[in-house]
Amino acid sequence: MIKNLTRTLAAAAVFGLTPAWGGPPLVCERIDIGNAQSLPWRNVEGWQGTDPAYDVSKLSSDTLALLKPETPIKVRMETLRRAALYAAAHTRLADEVASKLLARTLDGEAAGKADALAWFDAGYFVETVRQATFVYRYDMLSPAERAAWKLRGDNPRLDGYAWIRKAIRLGGKGMDLALSKVEEYRRADLQRVAAR
Repeated sequence: MIKNLTRTLAAAAVFGLTPAWGGPPLVCERIDIGNAQSLPWRNVEGWQGTDPAYDVSKLSSDTLALLKPETPIKVRMETLRRAALYAAAHTRLADEVASKLLARTLDGEAAGKADALAWFDAGYFVETVRQATFVYRYDMLSPAERAAWKLRGDNPRLDGYAWIRKAIRLGGKGMDLALSKVEEYRRADLQRVAAR
């Protein structure tokens, strides 16, 4: 416990954050969605509440089914956060979910109906996965969690930040808070990489 707290404080210092945050906000800050439907989740203390009984082979289809046009932005954000955390322990799941979310944006573009929510979902998920790699890189996990964590990449291949900005340009409402949470950690990580 003390070792994890020390790691968290060290990560906060790297990012120039107050220790109250304790980690990347897209991963570590649960969003209160009340009784709204989302991916299965255990009501536990802290940020990690994945349900071991959940069949992750359904993650992609369940995630997309939950992201209906009428789903509020807060519920979308929490659903995508949960999806990223389920994907963190399973090889290739993050790529599968990202691919399906991105395919949805391209389908809309091809039909001449650019969909702000589809762009937001794809961008937010990709940026949540990016922040999940911070959890691994900055050693914020117990040894058992670290061994199971699959999101370890140092160089993300996709840029969800640009997709969220596109969603806002397309008229997406209520997305500014998500964008600010993305910006702060990206800036800090880019500075860290440049300082190497």
